[in-house]
Amino acid sequence: MSQDNSRAAIDETAKFLFDAPDHAIIDFISRIFSIHIDKATAEITRVSSEYISHPGFSRHLPDIVLAVHDKTGPDPLFHIEIQTEHDGMMDLRMVKYGYLIGASRSEMDDNDTRIISIPHQVVIYLEEHKRIRDELKVKIIFPDESEVDYIVPVFRLYAYSAYELSEMDLYLVIPLVLVKYRKRFDIICRRKNLNQEEFDALVQDVLQDIEQITTITGTYEENGVMDEKTKDIILSATIELYTQLHQKYIRDSKSKERVENMIESVTQKISKKWHMIGIKEGKREGIAEGVKIVAKNLLMIGTADEVILKATGLTPDELDTIKREAL
Repeated sequence: MSQDNSRAAIDETAKFLFDAPDHAIIDFISRIFSIHIDKATAEITRVSSEYISHPGFSRHLPDIVLAVHDKTGPDPLFHIEIQTEHDGMMDLRMVKYGYLIGASRSEMDDNDTRIISIPHQVVIYLEEHKRIRDELKVKIIFPDESEVDYIVPVFRLYAYSAYELSEMDLYLVIPLVLVKYRKRFDIICRRKNLNQEEFDALVQDVLQDIEQITTITGTYEENGVMDEKTKDIILSATIELYTQLHQKYIRDSKSKERVENMIESVTQKISKKWHMIGIKEGKREGIAEGVKIVAKNLLMIGTADEVILKATGLTPDELDTIKREAL
């Protein structure tokens, strides 16, 4: 997989996490922006993230744009940009995105003045770089010499473990801790002489992170912190990000089997839960419903069939049936 394709796959997996139910997204927004949102009344709307600007009708595609409707006033907008690498033009991109997002929902006030409300914004970095700052800042100077500081906060996700993120109510993005290993594997593998001991230690770090992710998701679902769909999405993203690392760097069948077993141990709990629901309601299909949801989520992000079969216990024919249903 090329660097561009790898970044694209990571971007799609990160966006997939925000298909989670409103409850999980509200937890994330509340913490990352330090804003109180009432889960009982708030609803999340996924806003189109394609904006066309003149001249030339150029397309601009910010990563994630969300609106929160809580019936207390205008719906605030939230723009989340996820970066794998440092980008020296990121500050200007955020100004441009902020303006385009705000302008797309601009309104005229009673004095016939157009009002553009800039969304809440944050940049989340997944890989370490010495030039990443605590915030992005652009000073805008107008002809009358008045000034406005356009400031966007930065969150260094790579600096936190899955456990630390979960403790901060940022459990939705815990699979993204795996992205930091891409750069670390690159550094080791580009050396003239591979240090096998260092390489093996890094593989163990990856496996420990995945074990932490599966433990957190299983515990949080059991304790009612997250619902089953959120857990399915987190596990699906985890499998996808590990698969990218495995195919390019790790390539060890024992490590792959260990990851599949960790995921399988959690999904088996899903199957048992649905089985009990099926017994209670007298429905034979209860036992299969949970694994079907997991399989569909994995298919959505392009996970290999063999990984899905191992994680869910489905037969190839059952998986083919699910694929046809998803068309």
